[in-house]
Amino acid sequence: MQTLKPWAAVIGLPITHSLSPALHLAAYRDLGLEIDYRRIEVKKDEVESFLGSWPENLLGLSVTMPLKQVIIPLLSQVDGLAKAVGAVNTVVPFSGGITAGFNTDVYGIVTAIKEVKGRDWSPLRAVIVGSGATASSALAALVELGAGQINLLARRVTGAGNAVRAATRLGIDPGYIPLAASDKARETIENADLIISTVPREVLDDYYETICFNAGQTVLDIVYAPWPSLLVQKVTAVGGSVISGKLMLLHQAVMQVKLFTSRTPNLEVMREAINKE
Repeated sequence: MQTLKPWAAVIGLPITHSLSPALHLAAYRDLGLEIDYRRIEVKKDEVESFLGSWPENLLGLSVTMPLKQVIIPLLSQVDGLAKAVGAVNTVVPFSGGITAGFNTDVYGIVTAIKEVKGRDWSPLRAVIVGSGATASSALAALVELGAGQINLLARRVTGAGNAVRAATRLGIDPGYIPLAASDKARETIENADLIISTVPREVLDDYYETICFNAGQTVLDIVYAPWPSLLVQKVTAVGGSVISGKLMLLHQAVMQVKLFTSRTPNLEVMREAINKE
């Protein structure tokens, strides 16, 4: 009987922009593993049927928006961190038809920041722009980094979504500042040591034009395409530090490869692959 070639995939919508295939395929080839990696468009209402037809040669899934929350109740097991954050970006099968969900985004954010700022660096004042799944992962990352004051900036603070619930589960009490309170929000951003943006660049470009950034600030812009964003340009112009979302994507993918293969990939091989994209 012919053995089916093992494969993994990234699911979500839209998916054509994903750099995950470049990262995973580079890792698998370097490890000498004949594993394929695909992009598959899956809508919210298609997730349950997709998981229900899991083929035996599918090693795992990378999960992107808008599926990181809706997939949780459909899984057999969810890792404690992913449950606390309220977002799953990795799914791995186990015997007996069990599907387990994990969150490697938190690791990706923490490791990317430490790579640029040093292993012992911790922000005194951090700001997360956005309130969705990635913002929730950023909250958990800031807790791990030992951040002092944490503020969440979002269009809607009351019922601001996943990040508000995640903060409660994580046992933290960040400040919630609506972007409509423009003066307060502007002051908060200008005084932050670390700014983590989780929203598409066009959402706040006009707003960033009004802010005076400074050289003591660091920005992690999770959205890496198109690059550089106006936020990145303005922080760079005053001598601040910039961390690309590609770096976060790289480090979280390292953990995904480990979960899919039980092997440790070569970080530099994966870095070279993503830098070519």
